Amino acid sequence: MYNKLFSKIVDSSIWLEPTPTRIVWLMFIAVMNEDGFVQFASVANVAHRARITDEEAEQAIKILESPDPNSADEDNDGRRIEKVPGGWMILNAHKYRDLVTREMVREQTRIRVARKRLKDKGVTLCNATVTPRNAKVTPSDTDTDTKKEGANGSRPQSVEDWLKELEADKTYQGIDVRREYGKMLNWCKLRSKKPTQRRFINWLNNAEKTLPAQHAARSDYKRNYAPPAREPTQEEIANARRIAHEETARFKEQFK
Repeated sequence: MYNKLFSKIVDSSIWLEPTPTRIVWLMFIAVMNEDGFVQFASVANVAHRARITDEEAEQAIKILESPDPNSADEDNDGRRIEKVPGGWMILNAHKYRDLVTREMVREQTRIRVARKRLKDKGVTLCNATVTPRNAKVTPSDTDTDTKKEGANGSRPQSVEDWLKELEADKTYQGIDVRREYGKMLNWCKLRSKKPTQRRFINWLNNAEKTLPAQHAARSDYKRNYAPPAREPTQEEIANARRIAHEETARFKEQFK
């Protein structure tokens, strides 16, 4: 649970009270829920959480429950808390929570109007930031047209010069650098990614190099193959048959 603490508390009458009373009041603001309810079973629990004695806690509760003629808040005669079952209620919690809500609405409206004015001037939100009302603005925050210079005063390298360096790099020989850069830009656009130099270097490292064209056929391809065997003559065929018959007859005689 987040509860806002207004800076004007240091100018209020509560700041004139003893230190234990201020501690208890700040603790109540910190632990109250959205309805202003502070859950403590007893004064002893308040003393334990505030790290003060029981007597100091009892005196602080008494002061916070009593009217305060010096309070700037006329509601409830300046009383700050009221005892309820299970704890205490901070009486002006709703009043100050409404103030916080209105302040947040005003701040959001101011930021929305500032963004609209920047958009009307043609300034994109990626290079222009709407700062909070009390933030300190340096010249670098407002000068969106001036490019940042390096430590030695040099200007950043242009995309064209950078692509030329990549084309001259032997590491990427065989790769159409500009074609790959266009593909990367389209990829980033479809996926709402930022086309950084690091991303493109990774892209190039994964790109396939264009291989030289391979000839489908060569006029001298036959030199790598043995010539086809010649056809046997009729005499050679008859001689082979005779040898086969003789071997068959020999085997038959052997196994009788």
